[in-house]
Amino acid sequence: MSLGGVLAVIAGCACVAVACGYRRVDMWVWDWADATFTRRTRWGTPWKTPGRMRTYFGGVGVALLVSSAVTLVQAGSVA
Repeated sequence: MSLGGVLAVIAGCACVAVACGYRRVDMWVWDWADATFTRRTRWGTPWKTPGRMRTYFGGVGVALLVSSAVTLVQAGSVA
């Protein structure tokens, strides 16, 4: 159970890094999505704008960090 919490922390931090534009990783994700996804909008990516992409990643990152904190606290109280 605590391994899942640790993995959620790592994924949450990665999502928050994209949302904040840390070291331009947001543009790397935008370009990767443009080259990878086959179901595209007219902009080439699943998102209409980079700002919307950052908002989505920020929401997912915060949700992952909160759920990982809950998981790790519960795993610590059981042990």
